[in-house]
Amino acid sequence: MRKLELPRNVSLAVWLVLVPALLFGLGLWQAERAAETLAQSKALSEELTTTLAQVRKIAETEPGAMLTFQGDAGAKSLSAMVAVPQVAAALERAEEDLEISSIRRPLAWGTIGGAILAFASGILGLATATISGLRARRSQEQLVRSFGRLRIILPFILAALVIGFCIGIVCAAVFEAISMGLWADFSSGSAKLFALALMLAGLALYSAFLGLRGLKDVFALFAPQPMDIFGRRVQEADAPVLFRFVRDLADRQQAVRPDTVVVGLTSGFFVTESELRLWPEEEVVAGRTLYLPAPYLDLLDEPEVAAVIGHELAHFSGKDTLYSQRFTPIYAGLWRSLTALQRDGGSFVLYPAALLGFHALERFDHAVNHWSRIREFEADRSGARSSSVVGAASALIRTGLIAPALNHVFGLAAERTLAADNSDPESDLVAETSDLVRVNGWSDPVSLLEDRQPHPTDTHPPTIQRIQAMGLTADERLLAIATRAPKPAGLTFASELFSDWKALCRQLSGDYLNHLRDLRSARRQTLEALAAAAPDETVVYDNVKPMIWTMAIVATIFAGFGLMVTVFAAEIGFAHDYFARALVSGIAAAGVVMCGLYALYLHRSAAQPLMILTPAELRASMLDRPVAWTDIDAHQVFASNRFALRLLLAPSASLPAKKWRALYSKIDRKQRIVTIGAMGIRGMKAAEFSALVERYHNAAHALKELSRFS
Repeated sequence: MRKLELPRNVSLAVWLVLVPALLFGLGLWQAERAAETLAQSKALSEELTTTLAQVRKIAETEPGAMLTFQGDAGAKSLSAMVAVPQVAAALERAEEDLEISSIRRPLAWGTIGGAILAFASGILGLATATISGLRARRSQEQLVRSFGRLRIILPFILAALVIGFCIGIVCAAVFEAISMGLWADFSSGSAKLFALALMLAGLALYSAFLGLRGLKDVFALFAPQPMDIFGRRVQEADAPVLFRFVRDLADRQQAVRPDTVVVGLTSGFFVTESELRLWPEEEVVAGRTLYLPAPYLDLLDEPEVAAVIGHELAHFSGKDTLYSQRFTPIYAGLWRSLTALQRDGGSFVLYPAALLGFHALERFDHAVNHWSRIREFEADRSGARSSSVVGAASALIRTGLIAPALNHVFGLAAERTLAADNSDPESDLVAETSDLVRVNGWSDPVSLLEDRQPHPTDTHPPTIQRIQAMGLTADERLLAIATRAPKPAGLTFASELFSDWKALCRQLSGDYLNHLRDLRSARRQTLEALAAAAPDETVVYDNVKPMIWTMAIVATIFAGFGLMVTVFAAEIGFAHDYFARALVSGIAAAGVVMCGLYALYLHRSAAQPLMILTPAELRASMLDRPVAWTDIDAHQVFASNRFALRLLLAPSASLPAKKWRALYSKIDRKQRIVTIGAMGIRGMKAAEFSALVERYHNAAHALKELSRFS
């Protein structure tokens, strides 16, 4: 059944406005009740104190004097001697009620105060997030400043919201719990309500503890970690033409030159001022870094490479990388706030704070991506000035078409690595990608050029809009340029940029394939451990013993009825009704026989295995043939009303048939589900049996995958 979810704005209004308002109203009602009972308890206590003094004085002189007391139940006459302890007891109860009433009053104000704090912090959070989002659209600098302030304020707002809800709910729950002490008829039902109120208060306190414990991390300073990238740092001696090319582009654009150039296989072109950790050498580089993907370089010509690198250098000149470096702690801080809240519960006390945090982050994302799209258009124009408009537009289309070819080559490389222990040192995935395009051509660019409205979370505008922003249309001429065949190997522009382009490509390919081999080795070890975890063979039996005992009890009840009718016929009115006596005795005898026969059937059937689990297959007594573990996509064990093992078979697997006596088993051929019913597993709990089936299932699939390693 699909869970009904309210729209985000409605949920915000409910949790940040309506719920605090209801809590505030409850607090006012509690304050009114507390003031009323406090006044009554104080007046009653004073009255009983005076009465007790008078009664004691009379009892000292005339113990037998009859005194009349007026109460809710009417007038009551007591001797002075008897009245003293009763008035004293009434005074003691009144003083207890006065003490309870004195405690209730501040609790009511705690409910009111918590509601006000929750409402105020919620409204402040909404206002802060909205104002920050509006200001952030003025400029990137304003975005960083406004959300820098939000990063500092938001954790305190979320903490205040959690504390407000906790104070209000705890005080309201404790108020109602101790109010039950004022009830004169404190029954078992009242005790249950009292326990429920205390449980609610305890839950609120526990949720507050978890939430505040998670929020404490939000106040810590964010220390960014280096970003992991597979690639090699290129020195100027290894690529003198490339470095001159990049310097000329930077000087032409009046952009800042990169401090480091990194070439890798994966990802696209990018620049960053964040720290990078280069694998496999684990070298950490800092400062301004330009990353170049080798497969892309090999398939682009000089104008396209100039446009792409010019585009990336424009992010340096536009201070985009520095902006991103300042933005990262803000973004991470907001996410850490929400992660702390989600990790520590998700209860009704924490939910409003998480909802508010996500709302603030959404305002943040929209502003960030708004400026990212604007900066992409500006960087496109800068890249076009570094090369040509046609070169820039062609590069946009061509880089979008490279990814499918590269993914295909990487997939084939992964399959080869799975099939062999050692990677070929002469492997060149860059050349393979270019050769694939030379032989098979490019994929259809239609989907790449679809005109669509960018989603608020898209950082890059659609390609067609970027081309149109440069004053071009994606006509046949432009598509012909973008989808031209690659130059022959060794004659590409990339081979001119590096001293030994082919050696670099082989080195990068070797790094990538070695990484795949390490992953393969780790995967193989995991599979071997899974394959060894399953026993050779396990025989399980149906747990019929509880049902046999049940049949014995039922048979005893039937026999008891039969004996009562036979032996005590006169006492129960059956002495002169032979037919009724015979009918009841017959039914009782039939019940005893049926229970006995069923118990005997269960006893004999229990001697036969219910299921036999082997590393290759599962054999069940109620199925006409075994089921291979590798034919099972998923399984589930149920043990609520009746024990059952449910198997979801793969589309290619043949379905077994159930035997006629398998009353509680079922084959659903439409959904391909085999249900094996039983009364339980002898000597094994449902969770233990589920874990056993999981071991056999994982072992079989692990062996199947291991066979591909041979």
